[in-house]
Amino acid sequence: MLAAVLEGVKKIKLREVPKPEPGYGEAVIRIKACGICQTDFKAYTGERRNFTPPIIVGHEMSGIVDKIGKGVTDFKEGDEVVVSPAIHCGKCEYCKSGLEHYCENGATIGGDGFEDVRNGGFAEYVVAPETSLYRKPKSVSFSAAALTEPLAGSYKGMIEYSNLRLGEDVVIIGAGSMGLLLSQVASAAGAATLILIDVEDYKLDYAKRCGATHVINSKKENPKEKVYEILPKGPDVIFEAAGVLDAASLAFDLCRRGSRLNMFGVTTPGTISVSPGHIHFTEINMNASFSVTPRTMLKSLRLMEKGLVNPTKIITHEFPLEEISQAFKIMESIRRIKIVIKP
Repeated sequence: MLAAVLEGVKKIKLREVPKPEPGYGEAVIRIKACGICQTDFKAYTGERRNFTPPIIVGHEMSGIVDKIGKGVTDFKEGDEVVVSPAIHCGKCEYCKSGLEHYCENGATIGGDGFEDVRNGGFAEYVVAPETSLYRKPKSVSFSAAALTEPLAGSYKGMIEYSNLRLGEDVVIIGAGSMGLLLSQVASAAGAATLILIDVEDYKLDYAKRCGATHVINSKKENPKEKVYEILPKGPDVIFEAAGVLDAASLAFDLCRRGSRLNMFGVTTPGTISVSPGHIHFTEINMNASFSVTPRTMLKSLRLMEKGLVNPTKIITHEFPLEEISQAFKIMESIRRIKIVIKP
């Protein structure tokens, strides 16, 4: 099969590699669409190093079951599916507690979050355990379905962890793909005021299409002054979704007493200065969210099927697998949101 093999920093090469065969309880999926996540881009640039090259990355996948292995009971060849990159054993204490993304024996298909990183979806085929497969609704396109996992992560962070309630006011820092999915989730969940902050007007224009009631370009305006002009009492929920340390610092600075803060975007090493005393007396309720669970994958599929969230709103580019090098070059550009590879 044809695959895009990451051989080193900024070295992604098209190669003919052996097509995978399914083991017990596994299926081979013919990839129809695979999104490029910022973590994939960080692997490409060398910022993410939880794998040993050569490797095939890509973890936002949808496709068609091509072949099933022994022990597969719920899927058959020809089924249209979404692949979750998170592999879990279902047996450890974490899995039995509903925290499958903490699995003691977990692995990831082309992604991040576990030490065991397996070949991913920037290829014509990928092998995955049956437990990582979900049926794609007929009404949802393969490109939209490929974004089930990032949408599930957004739902998990915004609804399950930050407990957004109807009528609350939300600030999201970062209008990239995750910030825009978070915006759609918050809007669908009934956020009253929804403010998106970014440094690029191009992305903020997309934020307006994804439910934002207000946008702030923090290069042109003081973001804290502007937020408190819009919300004199301050925001109920603040999400850091920009993935940079300055955004994490701003997130703390925007908190009022009792604000709920989610550190969602920064996934690489680094530190910021915070005051424990300030957190204590303001009672900032801080959390974070990474990866997905089977429950949130199902919720994500339902949001798309019912038309409450439309991930295609954030897709700006689609490329065939043969042009993946060009796709990664465009990842370095400001004028893009979500790029999808279609083998």
